[in-house]
Amino acid sequence: MLTDQSKLFKLISKIFLAYSFSLCLMYQACIPVTEKSNTTNVTDLAPAGINLQDSAIRNLMVAQNDQDLNRLYSYFSSTNPSIRYAAALAVGSVRNQLSADTLAYLLKDANIHVASAAAYSLGLLGKPSSQDALLSSFRQYDTAGINSTINSAILEAVGRVGSAEFLKAMATVETYKPTDTLLLLGQIRGIYRYMLRGIIDSAGTHTAVNYLGNVYPHEVRLMAAHYLARAKNLNLGEYTDVLLNTFKSENDGDVKLALTLAIGKTKSEPALALLKEVINTDVDGRFGANALRSLSNYDYSQIKSTVIPALKNKNLSIASTAILYLQEHGKSSDGKEYRELARDNYPWQVKIPLLGLANKFLDPLYAIAKSSVAGELKSIYGNTENLSQKAACIKAIGTDSKNIGWLLETGKQSSLPVIQSAIMDASMDLIKNKSSMGDAAKQDVINYVYDKVSTGDGAALEIIESAAKEEITKSLLDVTKIESIKSGLVNNAYAQYMLSKTINSLKGNTDALPSMNDYKKLNAAEFALNGIGNYAEIVTDKGNIKLHLLKEAAPATVANFVRLAKAEFYNNKIFHRVVPNFVIQGGCPRGDGYGSAENSIRSETPPIYYNKAGMVGMAFAGNHTESCQFFITHSPTPHLDGNYTIFAEVVSGMEVVNAIQIGDKIQRINFTD
Repeated sequence: MLTDQSKLFKLISKIFLAYSFSLCLMYQACIPVTEKSNTTNVTDLAPAGINLQDSAIRNLMVAQNDQDLNRLYSYFSSTNPSIRYAAALAVGSVRNQLSADTLAYLLKDANIHVASAAAYSLGLLGKPSSQDALLSSFRQYDTAGINSTINSAILEAVGRVGSAEFLKAMATVETYKPTDTLLLLGQIRGIYRYMLRGIIDSAGTHTAVNYLGNVYPHEVRLMAAHYLARAKNLNLGEYTDVLLNTFKSENDGDVKLALTLAIGKTKSEPALALLKEVINTDVDGRFGANALRSLSNYDYSQIKSTVIPALKNKNLSIASTAILYLQEHGKSSDGKEYRELARDNYPWQVKIPLLGLANKFLDPLYAIAKSSVAGELKSIYGNTENLSQKAACIKAIGTDSKNIGWLLETGKQSSLPVIQSAIMDASMDLIKNKSSMGDAAKQDVINYVYDKVSTGDGAALEIIESAAKEEITKSLLDVTKIESIKSGLVNNAYAQYMLSKTINSLKGNTDALPSMNDYKKLNAAEFALNGIGNYAEIVTDKGNIKLHLLKEAAPATVANFVRLAKAEFYNNKIFHRVVPNFVIQGGCPRGDGYGSAENSIRSETPPIYYNKAGMVGMAFAGNHTESCQFFITHSPTPHLDGNYTIFAEVVSGMEVVNAIQIGDKIQRINFTD
């Protein structure tokens, strides 16, 4: 009987032939690899690692931070596998597709961990032609389970770069046993990575459903559940019974959270009944919030009677998610009802958006009522000192295009960045939502944004870059005007980066983006992280959150975080973003998510995964644009894997993370050994 590895190896060989790869590649794929040749190739099985006390490793880290690829390539020939391992991961973090062919050299490395690091990094580079090198490096014989490490990495990497044809081949390998943890994990990660690129095959969906079974390893089941939860336009009706039964018997909270999102995709009555029950009985908010999200698979008339009462749920996560549902799916016919609901007592996070729904959906015939709603929102705006509430009021007022004059005038009178960004966001949303705004008003909005862009305002730069990607707003932008603004901001690295992205979108170009040359430089001694403890404690209004710093995984990021914290940069900064069951995010000096510190830092993305709650990552607007903002996950978030630097994990205080709401403050950050 063929081994699992042999079967997949033969399948890969057939695919090579079907794709008409080069004669050399086909020759390698079709001739069986002898057991002797593969085992003699593996000369060093000791796990490679990164030791920051090694001066060579620190010098390599400097090259990574400086993105000096030629210097990084020179480490590929080191006799020390730890050096080769670190170099392979460093090239992956740099994210230059021109590195792909050189990096592929390490796929044949004698150390299995070095070869695996090369496969992982090739996936991150995202170059489609890397599929050939990855598949040709799949190792057939595995008498001691050694090759499972690299084969798993290859399967995941192919999910990031591979063709649609190979997805079906990968998904239909059914011979892996429940004990083949690495191979199963590589397979389901590969299927998941394909899905994130919008490539889905029914065979992959079938495999994901199958891997929900309790006989499979936890992380395999978790990835399978997240595939089913996140895949778009997936109708899981044929799997209704198995998904509902699995949900009811599931004991793992993380798997069950993802399943809560998946079962709605069955669009069945039994699933709807179960989701309603979860919303009405959940006490900690996590499952109720996901159940509300899952209701988006059903007609509004079927679930309105569940969503409206959820607005009064004592758990703010559930109430906030109910508001989000209404903002996305609310009906104009219910405008009067939203107005009546808003008269009741709610936390501001619910009341203000409810008024916004009334402002948006009230029929113009109810002119007095609409005026009353707008007046109430303006009153709240004027009477609160809470900037988060002010921003929410602006968004709510901005749901009616008749208020565009008030918005722009308010912006002109305010110097507060939070107000400026809220006004730009609300005004651009009016255009994107195809409101009745006239052409002159639209141009007033664009000119307002241009004015802010010309100052290098971070919010305006991101808002105009986003606008350039959408047809309805793209047509309003003048590329000549933006190029002129760009020429006046030559000393602003972030502006050059974002405006180059904007211009590429407007022109349909793929020109290389300028480097973020304002990054924080570090010397080799600084990479030792001497004097930096292993733990940080974030002191907040709601309690303390203790972090374990992952110094070897992201040394430059850890050094930056510690430097800012010790300079009291984070003191009194708010958590400006809270998404139930996803993240809390803070550290923005503006308080709106568009701010940064003096320097940017480089992305560091080794194979560490967002596979549990409490992972701490860096926010960014593209590779190597990180600065000071960080987030903490509420739950596993595998769609972030390999993109957002992970530099710490929560070791205590997850109850505080879950309690944080928008506007809560970071009082200070302490450090201990």
